Amino acid sequence: MNVTRLSPRHFPTSAEDWLARLLSPDCSASDHAAFEDWLAQSPENALAYAEVERAHQLAGLLASDPLVGTARHRPAARAPLAPRRRRWRPALAWAAALVLALAGGLWLLPGSQQAQYLQYATGIGEQRRVTLPDGSGLVLDTGTAVQVVYGDSQRHVELLDGRLQADVAHDASRPFVVTSRNGSTRALGTVFQVEQQDGRTRVTLLEGRVVVKTPGDWSGRGLELRPLQQVSYDAEGTPSVASDIDPAAAEGWTQGRLIFKDERLASLVAEFNRYSQDKLVLSQPELEDIRVSGAFDANDQAGLLAALRRGWDIEAHPAGRNRIELSAPAR
Repeated sequence: MNVTRLSPRHFPTSAEDWLARLLSPDCSASDHAAFEDWLAQSPENALAYAEVERAHQLAGLLASDPLVGTARHRPAARAPLAPRRRRWRPALAWAAALVLALAGGLWLLPGSQQAQYLQYATGIGEQRRVTLPDGSGLVLDTGTAVQVVYGDSQRHVELLDGRLQADVAHDASRPFVVTSRNGSTRALGTVFQVEQQDGRTRVTLLEGRVVVKTPGDWSGRGLELRPLQQVSYDAEGTPSVASDIDPAAAEGWTQGRLIFKDERLASLVAEFNRYSQDKLVLSQPELEDIRVSGAFDANDQAGLLAALRRGWDIEAHPAGRNRIELSAPAR
């Protein structure tokens, strides 16, 4: 009797294959989770996917261009064999222009002006400060990837992974928009943060004014935040209720400090794991809800472990490669 064994679902390993999987109608929640893991493996993965996704979007725009459409439906003309070698089909010419545009750091869209196209990324444990062409500044946290497009009518930043803080130079004629998954945050002159974590996007306003828009906001007007407010939305774009934040805790990471005030130990562990290849693991479920307060150096895992041992009687033990297990003694 022959028995067929079902193998685990095979996940893509290239940016091109991931794009095809995510566009497939049978794309599942496990696919999305695996995709997030693949992006987090290295900044190069996130940037490669950004290139492929942007090329796909631009190809869609090119396909709708009337010149390309006219060429597609024009009857093929009979021509001698010799000259045929030197003739490009219009679609191929557009494809070549697209490749040159991406390679040169510019978008060349039909009917548009040239726009600056920039990409930035950080590795695990790394932070980076970037000054954009208009003087606006970005702070990129660990494991972050963004792509930036500056045109005549808009300044656009797409957060592909991780967390950023934007200090926006005022320019009423060119809105500053940060997109993350299926939502967008629009600002004129302000300081705010956008973060992706656990399938949600979180927007935190420190100064000024922003409007957050998502597909799940049925009002269509978007949610306007006041300074020192925060809102998040899920993968479907459903927003949470806006809540107040502590500015010191919100801005701490931009200075390499992680500040916690009566936070769950599980949340602290998840945050610290973003900064290190050595992952902390809670060995007992009851440890998750221990409340922790303190300020820690984001890249000082040893200091954190010492503080947990002194203040909360939590011990750390190596548990395999790149894995540290936290446990509490039996009572």
